[in-house]
Amino acid sequence: MKASNDINIVDVNGNPISANMFGGGFAGGQRNRDMASWNPGVRSADAELLPDMEAMVGRSHDLHRNYALINGGIRVRTDNVVGAGLRLSAKPMWRELGQTAEWAAKWSRDVESKFYLWANDTDCYCDAGRRMKLGAMTRLAYLQYVLSGETLAVAEWLPDRGGRYATAIKMIDPARLSNPNNLMDTLRLRGGIESDMHDAPIAYNIRSSLQGDLQYAGSKAFEWNRVARETPWGRRQVIHIYDNKRAGQSRGISEIASAIAPAFKLHKLQDTSLESAILNAMYAATIETDFNFAQAADALGHEELSQSLKTVLGASASFSDGNDKHIKMGGAKIPHLFPGERLNFSSLNHPGPNFGDFEYSFIRQLASATGVTSEQVSRDYSKTNYSGARSGLQEVWKFFIVDRTLVSAEFCDQSYALWLEEAIDKGDVELPANAPDFHEAKTAYIRSRWIGPGRGAIDPLKEGKADELELDIDATTLEDLNARKGQDWQEILEQRAVEKAFKEELGLERDDQRGYMAADAPTT
Repeated sequence: MKASNDINIVDVNGNPISANMFGGGFAGGQRNRDMASWNPGVRSADAELLPDMEAMVGRSHDLHRNYALINGGIRVRTDNVVGAGLRLSAKPMWRELGQTAEWAAKWSRDVESKFYLWANDTDCYCDAGRRMKLGAMTRLAYLQYVLSGETLAVAEWLPDRGGRYATAIKMIDPARLSNPNNLMDTLRLRGGIESDMHDAPIAYNIRSSLQGDLQYAGSKAFEWNRVARETPWGRRQVIHIYDNKRAGQSRGISEIASAIAPAFKLHKLQDTSLESAILNAMYAATIETDFNFAQAADALGHEELSQSLKTVLGASASFSDGNDKHIKMGGAKIPHLFPGERLNFSSLNHPGPNFGDFEYSFIRQLASATGVTSEQVSRDYSKTNYSGARSGLQEVWKFFIVDRTLVSAEFCDQSYALWLEEAIDKGDVELPANAPDFHEAKTAYIRSRWIGPGRGAIDPLKEGKADELELDIDATTLEDLNARKGQDWQEILEQRAVEKAFKEELGLERDDQRGYMAADAPTT
């Protein structure tokens, strides 16, 4: 019998013990031959994120600047989540405030109009830099969140620069949030954020300018400002929004982090294929010769091969230029070739026949990582139908609404709370005599709904009939229905009343426009 070199562990009865008996019941945790080299460590969220954060954010911005697919995917995402900005629909918790629904409706309309004047002031006093209205700031805040993984802004109090209100928002590049003097992270200071024993932020250290801006900022690039999270009476001074993906996470993770590596490789592949195709197209044909240049050098008495090459190539060029009897192909002249030369036409083999499918597999990965459909990334809808397009829209719309609620609306809520506090203090917004103080019930006062871009419809007629049915059976409201379309229901009714009165004034009658809704529209 041939001896075996295998070593087996056996039990008391001599039966081999399986290696799985020493581990748990999950295949993902086994250390078998296939997965033995895959042993990532278990570290905290900050230990995994902070060392790689600078490189990851820099690469995210570079892809956004230079790669059309990433830029386009993020643009689609931003347009659907924020659009040109979110509109305030105040919803104070009137029961908690000891008021009535009638008071809430009247108070809300008054607050909304006054907030609009601050948020959309022509001179941009809501922006500390006076460059943007609140809608543009909200769009920038969301773009920061997608690329850097977090939104950062500070509340400024600027009473002496003009404008009705001193409250102003200053947008900050999240990359400026860092430890003073580039100190190492510690238990209570991580990524520029100081925290208490419960990991609650108490202060933010913001660099005056990025280190790469030495030519603009000079020594300011090595200065930090410490900003407390809030004042002693509870007024927010720093707006820092990010998605906590793990407990104990101090900073945000770029929303396209998982797309960085495949996007870089696809971009490189596309560039290389394009360059190869261009190079191939530049040389439509090549001349091949059997001439032995080493023998030519001996025959001509040249010691150096380079000299013989010049002599032979010069003779070939003189022969071609001096020959006036050219062959024409498609209007192009082809000279007589030098003895021993052959003309080879190049074949266009870049990109290869499978390049499109290979590229599209990458595009699906990018779409999944950026939170949009592959059709939205590629702008190619030729491979989908009504059902597929509608299913894709339904899924990504959930994603857009979550982002709008957790990121963009949160930024608007914080801005609205800062303005409302000052507006109440100035007497522009009145509170009932028996109502609680603003700081005692801030959440109840600032509760609101932010209306963003509409979902859109793939088949407006079908979806309009479905909306009408839901409204008839009380499965929805005018407010929800119009909010899905990016509209304010009260403004719609007010405008309809104006139009109705104007028609009556002109003696016009409104035709019944609902008759066609009874018949089913032809489907395709």
